[in-house]
Amino acid sequence: MAFLRSPVGVVLGAFLVTLLVGLIGVRAVGSSLSGLMGLGRRVSHGATSSAPAPLVPDASGFDATRIVDDEVFYDSGAMTREEIAAFLTRVNSGCQPGSDGTECLATATFSMQEREATTFCPGDIKAASGLSAADVVWEVSQACDINPQVLLVLIHKEQGLLTASGRTLSARDYEAAAGYACPDHGTCDPQWAGFFPQLYGAASQFQRYRISPETYDVVAQRPTRIAYSPDTQCGSGEVTVANQATAGLYNYTPFQPNEAAGSGGDQCTSWGNWNFYGYFKALFGSPTSG
Repeated sequence: MAFLRSPVGVVLGAFLVTLLVGLIGVRAVGSSLSGLMGLGRRVSHGATSSAPAPLVPDASGFDATRIVDDEVFYDSGAMTREEIAAFLTRVNSGCQPGSDGTECLATATFSMQEREATTFCPGDIKAASGLSAADVVWEVSQACDINPQVLLVLIHKEQGLLTASGRTLSARDYEAAAGYACPDHGTCDPQWAGFFPQLYGAASQFQRYRISPETYDVVAQRPTRIAYSPDTQCGSGEVTVANQATAGLYNYTPFQPNEAAGSGGDQCTSWGNWNFYGYFKALFGSPTSG
């Protein structure tokens, strides 16, 4: 005790007190910094988001004269109803309803209106409701003798429907699903608006091209100038289409990709038929043989 009251003891005691206070301060500051850093790391476990994996077209091997073989395009037995359903469940996995409440493709339900057999679609369609997208695709493919894979690729090429989700999904996507009787910057013809009418209209149109080829602009084995873009200044190129299915695609979407498409495209690139080939190959394998 006498030592602590001595000058040396007083100085030493003051030093120890200062050191102790400093250590306490450093610990407090460290705890505060740790807390602040922890705030920066916090995430809300309840705020998760998901979306289907994007589809990347594989356009390797694209040939403007033969985009898809006839044997592939008109093969209505390429997939069963169950296989279509499983395919949609897989590619649409993670989909979120649209901001307007539009249901995802794999879970949405649709109605079909009665259609009598025609020259172009020799199978009749019975009116029904509460059908899945797979049901509609399969029924139309059977009635109109079109490969269901063609219809699946078509609705993705036109509206991105296989993976549309959240902000990229709206009622318009179903109204104009196949782009049939739907101008790019306008509303669809009301009689063809909706998922089933769109698929049925497109499938029957492809059969019109096949049955009455001479009444349309692009005919297989006949040299034809096909534009690169709706912009006439982009020009056109002569194409001798090898087969009917490819001619049908050009009559449905009357533009061919230009040379720039292979390197990312430019202001004159039209992607429709390029993407049809690319999405088909990515999803189902090459649509052409050899």
